[in-house]
Amino acid sequence: MPLAHRVTTRLQFRPHAIIPLALFEAIRALDLPTDDDLEEFPDELVVKRLGMNRTVLAQIQRYQKLARADKRVDEEEVTALLRLVGRRADAGLVYAEAGRRAGRLAAARVFAVLRLLRHLLPAGFGALLARRAAADVFGATLRGDRMTVTATGDPIAIRATPGGAACGFFGSALAELLRIFTPFDGALLHDACRGRGDGECHWRASPPEEE
Repeated sequence: MPLAHRVTTRLQFRPHAIIPLALFEAIRALDLPTDDDLEEFPDELVVKRLGMNRTVLAQIQRYQKLARADKRVDEEEVTALLRLVGRRADAGLVYAEAGRRAGRLAAARVFAVLRLLRHLLPAGFGALLARRAAADVFGATLRGDRMTVTATGDPIAIRATPGGAACGFFGSALAELLRIFTPFDGALLHDACRGRGDGECHWRASPPEEE
């Protein structure tokens, strides 16, 4: 019988370098111009699109090194970056893309042999890998089975965006982890949020399709 997932977050947790790396990579990917853009207004694009700034590339290179070394970063760095993204007109798109990238990077930290064997080992092994990755990178604790997903969001998202916009990053990241390691398929619905005055953040998901 499918299980349900519950995600809670630790009160004391130092963010992993994967988080700012994924955010900067998403900004760069979404801001890179198409060929048509370059033909129409090349100069304006360089000025207006943050992702084309050399500083962003330098930050990506910096956080790539930190992530490869499995390092943590200062919480204020991540809060400031989440806040900066929240000021963009396409903030929701950036958070969602960055979350997916972060989820994949978090999954890649799990030993390759375990990732390859997850479909051959007993049911629940994939969920165990997802729990480990969520705890290590996002400070989240997954509990339960695959029937539904309930999550308590990281308070850092509310500190960065009091309205709760940055919660989209964490919801997207945890959903990606579940898609990689379990039969979960779909998006997490953010049906309760501290930013809307609720006591805590929760995400829900309908059951995945039976395999």
